[in-house]
Amino acid sequence: MRFPLSRLSPAGPVVLWGGELPSGGLKYLTFSRYLETVPEGMRGLVELSGSSSSLALDALGRERGLPVLALTDTAGAAYLRGQGFGGEVRTVHLLSEAWEVALGYERQGWCWPRQLSNGALIGCVEGWATELRDFVRDAFPSVRMVVSGFGTGATVVGLHRAFTPLGYEVVGLQPARGCSLPGWRRWLEQNLGEADLFHPHREEVVLEAADAKHSDGLAALLSYARTEARPEEVLIIAHNARPPFG
Repeated sequence: MRFPLSRLSPAGPVVLWGGELPSGGLKYLTFSRYLETVPEGMRGLVELSGSSSSLALDALGRERGLPVLALTDTAGAAYLRGQGFGGEVRTVHLLSEAWEVALGYERQGWCWPRQLSNGALIGCVEGWATELRDFVRDAFPSVRMVVSGFGTGATVVGLHRAFTPLGYEVVGLQPARGCSLPGWRRWLEQNLGEADLFHPHREEVVLEAADAKHSDGLAALLSYARTEARPEEVLIIAHNARPPFG
């Protein structure tokens, strides 16, 4: 596939604009690969998400003629409806509550990717990240570092697997202490322990903190890249951002 990549300025970082994909986010690439591994006959798609994961499953559900259920809090429900989410949204207040609801649907034959704990999603990311790496090597040979926001961890680990064997540095950016960024999390404070998808990789993948002054993921990533001695050597993975030019 052709990845939506460009520079904002000649001496600036390269940006992968995930917002240009059909669901408006890079989760579309990950879940489309994951659904290829799921046996036929699934009755629908369900996930604990109030952001890009649910939007990706919504787009994939439309393509496959499957209903989609998003389990999220009040803020997530409002965000999804504002983004044109076409499936069902159910508001939940506790992770344990959402987990039980999703489990019930899974027992009825629905596909629940379990994005917070399913290590298979890392392999799905590695698949498209390897294609991205080869594309970047040809189109932007000066790139030597890859920076991505840290959410579930699947994207960062998949990028790490694809890029580091060829000498690239990969960094996952998490919110500063006491701060929040949409779709991102802080590992020490927000994890599922040993069941967490990222747990086996916590010592091999580099995580750093974003500047506390940013409340937007793209701004945080751009700020981080611009602190590097050579910003033009940085590739930013912008999960759901679109370029500011036509």
